[in-house]
Amino acid sequence: DIGRIDDDGFIYITGRKKEIIITAGGKNLSPEKIENALKMSPYIKEAVAIGDRRKFVSALIQIDLEATGDWATRRDLTYTSFEDLSGKAEVEKLIQEEVRIANERLVRVEQARAFRLLPKELHQDDGEMTATQKIRRRAVTEKFTDLIESMYGGARG
Repeated sequence: DIGRIDDDGFIYITGRKKEIIITAGGKNLSPEKIENALKMSPYIKEAVAIGDRRKFVSALIQIDLEATGDWATRRDLTYTSFEDLSGKAEVEKLIQEEVRIANERLVRVEQARAFRLLPKELHQDDGEMTATQKIRRRAVTEKFTDLIESMYGGARG
């Protein structure tokens, strides 16, 4: 585990060493810190920070169906499914603002410069989550390679 000790001697666990992102520029980043900043939004249920050996950090984002659905209903924005709702331009604009707010809590190198909305909810039965509802990072990045590459112009680095 990775952590820090504050001025009063309290220990804070901030991430896992095996999940550290090392950017193309050599910066070591905690994906959990970035993901947690994003998940502070009521409209974001899950986030997967991407950036290992990349020039910048990006994120795959799963909207919170209930909160985002309520937001959409209040705006008379109709939808038929999770995929339909997450594919709406208005929802992408909403999440773009939420990402901007989250980025204010992060130092520049940690900020998500691009994101894509996941077309489905992550699920244990699909191998994307553990039984304790933690993201299986490798499974998610493998399943959504095309979305990830679209944030980087289709090329690594």
